[in-house]
Amino acid sequence: MNQHIDYGSSWAFNNEFNNFNKNDSPIEKQLKFFYHKDQKKKYSSEKLYVKAFYLHHLLDYFRETRFDLCNLDLIFEEYKRKKVISEIITDKGNRINFKNEINAIFQVILKNKDELYSDLKS
Repeated sequence: MNQHIDYGSSWAFNNEFNNFNKNDSPIEKQLKFFYHKDQKKKYSSEKLYVKAFYLHHLLDYFRETRFDLCNLDLIFEEYKRKKVISEIITDKGNRINFKNEINAIFQVILKNKDELYSDLKS
């Protein structure tokens, strides 16, 4: 699977938005792009694009982890520790933190864990 396309890199690395630092990782570039999309679409209080980005990564992490899938707390902690960049710095130097969005995604997963387990088994 081409993860750059899968995670939206083809969108993030186009000419529409290129306010990246040359040292930004692909993940940081994607987060900046999706944050920009949220701001542009006036979803800034909900950050729907950013949430979708984190959810996509989390669902992939469920597939790749070797932890017991019934231990969601452990999986969330390892996901945050190993995979998550929880903040970005914009081109204007503003620090944007996404911890609330990450936690909101975890709460949705916890509320819908039966559906998650069913989907992961198929």
